[in-house]
Amino acid sequence: MKIPTATVLAWAIPALFLAQSNRADLGSDELERYFAERVAALEDPLAAIADQDDWEAHRKQLQDQLHEMLGLKPLPRRTDLNPVITGTIERDDFRVEKLHFQSRPGLYVTANLYLPSKQGEGPFPSILYVCGHARVKENGVSYGNKVGYHHHGVWFARQGYVCLLIDTIQLGEIEGMHHGTFRYDKWWWNARGYSPAGVEAWNAIRALDYLESRPEVDRNRLGVTGRSGGGAYSWWTATLDPRIKAAVPVAGITSLRNHVVDGCIEGHCDCMFPVNTFRWDFANVAALVSPRPLLISNTDKDRIFPLDGVMEVFWQTKRIYDLQGAGTNLGLNIEEGPHTDTQPLRTSAFHWFNRYLRDGDIKSIHEMAATKVFKPEELKVFKQLPSDEKVTTIDETFVPIANKPAV
Repeated sequence: MKIPTATVLAWAIPALFLAQSNRADLGSDELERYFAERVAALEDPLAAIADQDDWEAHRKQLQDQLHEMLGLKPLPRRTDLNPVITGTIERDDFRVEKLHFQSRPGLYVTANLYLPSKQGEGPFPSILYVCGHARVKENGVSYGNKVGYHHHGVWFARQGYVCLLIDTIQLGEIEGMHHGTFRYDKWWWNARGYSPAGVEAWNAIRALDYLESRPEVDRNRLGVTGRSGGGAYSWWTATLDPRIKAAVPVAGITSLRNHVVDGCIEGHCDCMFPVNTFRWDFANVAALVSPRPLLISNTDKDRIFPLDGVMEVFWQTKRIYDLQGAGTNLGLNIEEGPHTDTQPLRTSAFHWFNRYLRDGDIKSIHEMAATKVFKPEELKVFKQLPSDEKVTTIDETFVPIANKPAV
């Protein structure tokens, strides 16, 4: 299989251009036909893989390409995390630690760590929960999207898991930026090779480093999940970091055709996409999780992750799992509903993690719903934001500037 190296078709550039322009004013028939032709040339990118040996021969190349497209080649240096616990909340059946760490100097990640308190001392299976686009802000104060998704952390802790919820750079307590090209005309991001997707991936990798430092955590039983934006970050984390033993991305992937030709990219921001230098379709991302357990989860009426594209990605990925004799490690969960966080979606994720990270029990009935129990201010990490933070300017430094060529 030859991996194309042209840089014509980025994930976001064509459709974002169309989304912010009047298609009728662009000679849109010709433009859309061009995009459709380019996308068609990339569809089913894994079809030429013949067998397991062929796949293994291409895996490293694809891994290298994804690192580059996320601005992670080379990987940033693993500097001291400097973790600080700023507060603790005790409940009868779980405990919450409010904390922050630095994924690189000044790049603060605010988080809440949920710990079981009735299941012994551990070590426990552990979940990294990466949050989607939930804005929790009152009177000008951002409490972080970890607050919007905190019911997931509560549920996991009550069921005997450690769960770390981390804020994203845009919707965290320190408000950075995701919407560079989408909203603020920062087209130099693409020229620089920068996407906030790379920052979110790096923050998640360092979050795993933090989890491994905790005595309550079984480092051999780490999982990742999240929905929408968190679904996308689940993909990057599981794909880039082999420490993830099971993954459940929820509503975080569909086909390139859905995005570019059907226009559903208009509901997304830059953080959902690498800079597509190597002209990938999304099945490449999913296949790189193989042969580890992966549950693709979505609703059937999701307008920004349409069902037909989700199914395309699943079937293309299943072929790679089957080639490795790991077909049972790939799952598909489709629930009824729009783009929203539903209890059936959560229940399927719980079953998946029980199956692969805990006792293998897929018949257990979860009698306790995932419900919110805290007010936003209870989960806030910082009393005062740090003056040395680099979250708000990380786009200027995350990807180094290339050396000037000799003229």
